[in-house]
Amino acid sequence: MNRPRGALPLDPPDSDSPGVRRFPPARVGRGSAPPETPEPRNPVRRALAAVKDAIERLFSPYTTSEQLLDALRRVEGIRTAAEISERHWLEAQLRQAQKLETVGQLAGGIAHDFNNILAVILANTEMLRSSLPADRPDLSDSLDKIRAAASGGTSMVRGLLSFSRRADLSFTTLDLREIVASLGQMVHALLPDGIELRIVVPQTACPVRGDASAVQQLLLNLVTNARDAMPSGGTLVIEAMPGPVNPRFPESVPWVSADAFYCVAVSDTGVGMDEATVEKIFEPFFTTKAPGFGTGLGMSMVYGIAKQHGGFVHVYSERGNGTAVKVYLPRSTELAADAAAAPTDAFTDRGGGETILLAEDRPELRATTRRVLERLGYKVIEAEDGEDALAKHRAERGRIDLVLSDVAMPKLNGPALLRAIHETDPDVRFLFTSGFSETDIAMRSLLGPGVPFIAKPWAIADLARLVRKALGAPRTAF
Repeated sequence: MNRPRGALPLDPPDSDSPGVRRFPPARVGRGSAPPETPEPRNPVRRALAAVKDAIERLFSPYTTSEQLLDALRRVEGIRTAAEISERHWLEAQLRQAQKLETVGQLAGGIAHDFNNILAVILANTEMLRSSLPADRPDLSDSLDKIRAAASGGTSMVRGLLSFSRRADLSFTTLDLREIVASLGQMVHALLPDGIELRIVVPQTACPVRGDASAVQQLLLNLVTNARDAMPSGGTLVIEAMPGPVNPRFPESVPWVSADAFYCVAVSDTGVGMDEATVEKIFEPFFTTKAPGFGTGLGMSMVYGIAKQHGGFVHVYSERGNGTAVKVYLPRSTELAADAAAAPTDAFTDRGGGETILLAEDRPELRATTRRVLERLGYKVIEAEDGEDALAKHRAERGRIDLVLSDVAMPKLNGPALLRAIHETDPDVRFLFTSGFSETDIAMRSLLGPGVPFIAKPWAIADLARLVRKALGAPRTAF
């Protein structure tokens, strides 16, 4: 492209373009001002126009020193305005991070208490299920529904912890096609008759590295938002597709490092949003729903889960034309694993009469855990807190083979109990459990590396396996 002399590379080639100032070829007397053109609205073009104007005045033989100083002041003013805008943006990002951290702490506390409740429900359901006679399929079906509902609660807690960036996600290779297909079967119950659901998946696999429960929770949040945006009915599309390769990322997503992605998109034909609303949707507690109908955390959780997976989210919406949310997850070079095999008997890993000191401050969970351990073949001594556990260990010294202790307890917490017992009885093994995630426990520096730990809510088979492993572990593992 041939540029007129003096034009910058990013300028339009014609002199009539906005923001371009060029002296006419005719003679201009010394001190004469160049013709004025309207100030460009685009800040980038405005800055380029100011810089070019200063350069032209610098090399023009007709420019006075006052005119040159005026042009340089314009450049400096635009630079100062840009610095102020950047500072305001950084301050807004800091406030957003502080709000997310506050909500994250709240989410961690809620998750801890809720996990204790779920542990009781799931453990009792498993024990009842294993005790049912084969001729009662009706009861088996009811217990399976209770267990499925409680497992759904577990996924919700994982979503909260993902939002707070404290979840212990279990990363495996997933096929987004299977995730989307299974979700299609689940969400039919969530949608009213007036909403048409379409599932679109490619013929080839879409392997990504991720946590299945977290990705499902992410999509459920998006589906719920899409449903609520179509009160009069419409079309909801859930789609898996290849994403960009070698994309250029903005500075707002510095955690993204992958060079190839797969995309899962949820789009609707609902009421849509304007640009100002779209800019706020990831803020915690921001919601477009009526009071009492939204928590304002759904999209924040979507953002947190995508970030934990090394991905990002793109939202496009128009008022009256619906919304499309695309979540990009890094591609995996591995193939997705086959579906998990059917669960085996939870009571396979049985004990041999060993004595376990159980330290748990929640009475209902302590009673449930005792019944599980006794059914597994262990003798159990109960303690209601850390001090009670220490006193009972001293009274039963030499008889206790393992201490199964909650991490956070009143009077004396689990790690302090371990140190106190090992001062007099270093051969006792420990297994810790908590409603907090293992990552959160590590962040609080409550447990050192290598200490056996099982998160609540635990499955009976997992508890049985880890108890056997802890009993067989050498003392040096602690």
